[in-house]
Amino acid sequence: MVDPRVARFTGPIAAFAAMVAVVMATGTVLFARKIGFDDGHVRAFYLGSEAGFAEPRSLAGLLEVAVPHLLAVPLLVFVALHLVAFASGMRRRPFALLAGITWGCAGAGILAGFAIRFAWPWLAPLKVAAFVGFQATMLAWLLLLVAAILPPARGESPSGGLTGSEAEPTRAER
Repeated sequence: MVDPRVARFTGPIAAFAAMVAVVMATGTVLFARKIGFDDGHVRAFYLGSEAGFAEPRSLAGLLEVAVPHLLAVPLLVFVALHLVAFASGMRRRPFALLAGITWGCAGAGILAGFAIRFAWPWLAPLKVAAFVGFQATMLAWLLLLVAAILPPARGESPSGGLTGSEAEPTRAER
């Protein structure tokens, strides 16, 4: 059963999840086409390439990308995590673990370009891992969100209270 406090917001929540899924798919295509998933291509993107006549990324160019991401990415993660928390009744520890991985990947992804360009070029695999980790955890958040707003399948017994089954441990026990 969908939590009655959330039931009237299923339409906007579903629209939010769909829009975020489109943005994630677009971001993945852009990352693959522009930077690539190979660490050699990532290094060439940030450090430049004589063979491809590409200049190294400038600080101004990196900031033009990083500054909007420093607002948009945390805002997206903040909203998605809060919607899942309000709608799903997810247990505290798994929620905190997934949230920590999401925030860590987001921060590493934004800062990795600067680190590759100005500190150590061999951090290129970190950029790829941060991007893949962020996409994977955001997909998990969206799936949790959609699962929280879907009505139960036929023949399936609805859960107990508003925040989950009655057998769930209290907040202090988690």
